[in-house]
Parts: sequence; C-alpha cells; structure tokens
Amino acid sequence: MKEQALKGFFSFRKVLIYGKVWAQRTMSWIAILNSAMILFLVLAKLQDYGIKISITRWFIPLFIVLVVIMIILGYLEDKAGFHREEIHEIAKRNPIYTEILERLERIEKKISEK
Repeated sequence: MKEQALKGFFSFRKVLIYGKVWAQRTMSWIAILNSAMILFLVLAKLQDYGIKISITRWFIPLFIVLVVIMIILGYLEDKAGFHREEIHEIAKRNPIYTEILERLERIEKKISEK
C-alpha cells in the first residue's frame, strides 16, 4: 500500500513538474502578447488625448518594431554576458550540479595523489 502511494506520488510529481516546465516555456510568448496589448492600450490612450493615430494601420508595424527591439535587447544582453552569469549563479544552487562538481574534485584529487 505504501509503495503504491509513493509510486502514485512520484507519477503525480512528474506530471506536475512537466506542466510547470511547459508553463515556463510559454511565458516568453505570453510576454510578447502582453507587450502587444500594452502597445494597443498606449495607442488607444493617445487617441483619447487627441493624437490622430489609426490603430488598425499602425498596430502591426509598431508591434513588429517592438518585437525587433526586444530581440535586439536580448541579443545585447546575451553578448554582454548577463545570460551566462545568470545561468552560472543558478547552476551553483542546483544540487545535482554541486554533487557532480564534488565528485570531479574527488576524482582529480585521487588522480593527483597517484
């Protein structure tokens, strides 16, 4: 009974974790859609202030420009090394990565002693 409960828990945990990973993968797409909605609201607000903007004509080109700017900023962030440093800090907190490093250090110590 206990083994079945544990097996069920581990199966549920795996499904839950996969769901979380997939949700995280979609967050970048949701951020792009959110940017589109904010752009639409800004254009609509500009119309409220009397600035003549045809939302139907300018929305798609401005959205494309916004996405290109986001891509350029992401590229610059990557080239500046922010992504690499962020991944390095995240890896330090990963218990599997820490264990691998400890095992490598032990192996290197044994090799250097020979």
